[in-house]
Amino acid sequence: MEVGTHVWLRREQSHWGWVPAIIAEKEEVKVRGEIMFNLILCDDPHIEATMDTQQPKRGSYGRSASMYFVDEDPFEVVLTADPEQLKSADHDNIKLRNLPTSYQLSGEDREAGLIASPSTKISDEVVGGVDDLIGLTHLNEPAILHALRLRYDADIIYTSTGPILIAVNPFKHMDLYNEETMDRYRMQGEQGVSTNSSEGNPYTTPFKKRGRMDVSSGKRLAPHVYQIADDAYRAMLRGLENNMLMATPVRNRRRGGGEISAIECENPANQAILVSGESGAGKTVTTKIVLNYLAMLSKIRASQSATGTPSMNTPVKATSGDLSNDTSIEQQVLQSNPVLESFGNARTIRNDNSSRFGKYIDISFTKSGKLSGACIETYLLEKVRLIRPGTGERNYHIFYQFLSSATASEREEFFIDNMQYDDFRLLAASGTYDRRDGESDEENHQEMLNAMITIGFTSETIQSLMQLVIAVLFAGNITFTSSKDGESCTLDETEAALKTAALLGVSFEDLASALTERTINAGVETVQKQVHIDEAIKACEALLKAVYGAAFDFIVERVNASIVEDTNSHGRSEASIGVLDIFGFETFKVNNFEQICINYTNEALQQQFNKYVFKLEQKEYEKEGILWKFISFPDNQDVLDLIDKKHTGIIALLDEQCILPKSTDEKFTRYLYGRCDKHDRFHATSAQRVDYKFSIEHYAGYVEYTTDSWLEKNKDQLPASAAELLQTSDFGLIGEIRKYVRSEARGGRGTVATKSVGAQFSTQLKSLRSRIDKTTPHYIRCLKPNDDLIPNYFEPLNIVEQLRCGGVLEAVRVSRAGYPTRYTHNVFMARYYILGDKRDNSPVSPIFSPDRFGEKESELKRLVSKIAFDLWYADHEMLMAVLEKERRRTTSSPKYSQRSTKGKTNNS
Repeated sequence: MEVGTHVWLRREQSHWGWVPAIIAEKEEVKVRGEIMFNLILCDDPHIEATMDTQQPKRGSYGRSASMYFVDEDPFEVVLTADPEQLKSADHDNIKLRNLPTSYQLSGEDREAGLIASPSTKISDEVVGGVDDLIGLTHLNEPAILHALRLRYDADIIYTSTGPILIAVNPFKHMDLYNEETMDRYRMQGEQGVSTNSSEGNPYTTPFKKRGRMDVSSGKRLAPHVYQIADDAYRAMLRGLENNMLMATPVRNRRRGGGEISAIECENPANQAILVSGESGAGKTVTTKIVLNYLAMLSKIRASQSATGTPSMNTPVKATSGDLSNDTSIEQQVLQSNPVLESFGNARTIRNDNSSRFGKYIDISFTKSGKLSGACIETYLLEKVRLIRPGTGERNYHIFYQFLSSATASEREEFFIDNMQYDDFRLLAASGTYDRRDGESDEENHQEMLNAMITIGFTSETIQSLMQLVIAVLFAGNITFTSSKDGESCTLDETEAALKTAALLGVSFEDLASALTERTINAGVETVQKQVHIDEAIKACEALLKAVYGAAFDFIVERVNASIVEDTNSHGRSEASIGVLDIFGFETFKVNNFEQICINYTNEALQQQFNKYVFKLEQKEYEKEGILWKFISFPDNQDVLDLIDKKHTGIIALLDEQCILPKSTDEKFTRYLYGRCDKHDRFHATSAQRVDYKFSIEHYAGYVEYTTDSWLEKNKDQLPASAAELLQTSDFGLIGEIRKYVRSEARGGRGTVATKSVGAQFSTQLKSLRSRIDKTTPHYIRCLKPNDDLIPNYFEPLNIVEQLRCGGVLEAVRVSRAGYPTRYTHNVFMARYYILGDKRDNSPVSPIFSPDRFGEKESELKRLVSKIAFDLWYADHEMLMAVLEKERRRTTSSPKYSQRSTKGKTNNS
């Protein structure tokens, strides 16, 4: 970085986060005896002169894109940098800026007047300069942010960053998901199958362009979620084909036993599409788009098999009617979404249709590419929402859907009569009943009912589920009266209590006993102990959370039963594509047990992502013939150990405290301080200890957690007396869902396994990671441009935070750990041809295979070999000069001469 260099400057006081600047002066200074440099940076005086004041249009790029930064006042900033930071251009607050001139060389020399290839140049036809941000010469946080901002303002919501597809939620309708667009990406994918198969390389590396050529226009299609889904599907077909050709089983094994991951396997068939992002970023919609596209491809394959027509000649319209009208396996898989969304999604501050659980949909395919079945696994349903939805939020959709759609007979049957949302405490507590996105609860309820019928739910089962939903609402209205001494309480015989008992199929007396008494084992005798009002309220809350959670698990099981692989109708499954819709990294003002589970998930997936990208980096270097040495990359294993290590991790310590009969959240927190205080990633200041809080240094930054209600949430168990109540129910659905209820044994004692939600979740997560490790993953990171959920508003600081939490910036650091500057062959030749000599007939480096390349490629390899040799020779000469200087210094030293003379005397 020299005087006159155009850079990005970090400005915390600016809402842009990073602002364009220029290095005006550089002054050498000494700080504690070390040579440093003071850099004087000021606002770029010409930045606005080249900026259009209108909104950016497709085809604009760089500094001339828009009215950005017009609100920035002139500034002059002094920063200190060491020589190494200047040499590597790696300073925390200064990053090199990509300008149009960065991509076009001087035209004075005919050979040097090359413009970078379409994959890396700032293109007049590509907003932001590139479709894949890896193609930027300077790849850093502000460069990524600025390119995303340009593309978002031009209504381009998809951008690639190596192996990641970034999807920015537009919060408005986009004409991107029609049949014509599906056809274009499908036909592009069909062409790519034969091309990639002939190359024999099933891998898509982070720096190998995904885009292929548009059949009709000859231009590479822009990044799209369809392309990610298509890439996964084509990679699966190539893997199946390779497995068949090599006559090896799909599950390859190591010598000596043990399965190997898809990264190590030369012919991976199973794929995974991992969709993540914070609430409101668009994960649920993106997942549905992926499923629709895969269902379309399956239908095309089925139609091709039936008619013998090549798939490229089968338009999407030929199958679209089937996708919407029949009850095929594809349609049943798609129809699982409305059902799970009704029972598992809710309006939050950040999103009107937020999934309050994670899910992994494993879709099976036959060897011909036909969808043969699916299986859904869910993670960590947010049951605490039932009791305490936040202000401005709603409870689960199903409550509002049914109350707005219930018929007169249903209202009479379920004792609702004329009751509305505000008559139920579970709904009225937040004071919010509508949706901001304009979605109709009545229409969504009808869509859910149609989906349940398509999947195979009987009308009796549907009605039973609605009865249970209303029972939960009435249970939320139950009240208790405390005794005078406060040691016991009674259940009030209100309409709410009577209706709850009737809907659950139990008597009022049994319900009262289950909620106000506790069973204690005293030796061989059993004693019923009255509980105080706080315990009774908690028992009631545990009951409604237990039955609702069990009903959700029951629905997932029924959905899986309807979409399970049918070998008779569809053929045997040969491979699968998993679609993971998982909660993104979270950090709020108050972070509790749910947040540490969510962030633990993201830590685990981030580690898997880092390792995968690192492996692909190694393959890229080998393909380019670059000598490879081990390069350290970010590893967060220490954070995972802090959370889930056996005996010493936070989850294990929490489980220990859950077993103790009189443990509290405060005792657990003090125990945690004593056991984890010396861990490098664990922090607890004096102020935090007063409030029983602590912080963890995650890959995305520090997060402060409060331990309030951790023991209760980790146990998540129905008291034994309430569990026994369900056994006496004559309501048929209760008998079916009882197996999903987590209940404590008599006396409140149990094992760690029965008590721990954390341990159960940790086991699920490890199983998920093991499953993903056996696939080739494809990544989609969904971003939310603003917290107001409004269109055409891009908040830079908000996006930067999500890029960090989504692992995008971590991926950039992985790539920069190796060779961060990547030129295409023609640009490299144009920049460095002067260092070579066409008359030079010296041999090419043995790491290359010249016979595989034409004259142009061989010339490039010769140039690289010569530059590599010249660099080695320069280093060698420098080393020899240093050694010679050291030799002269030691031989001329009097002390050395005395030691030398003494040695000769002793020898004689």
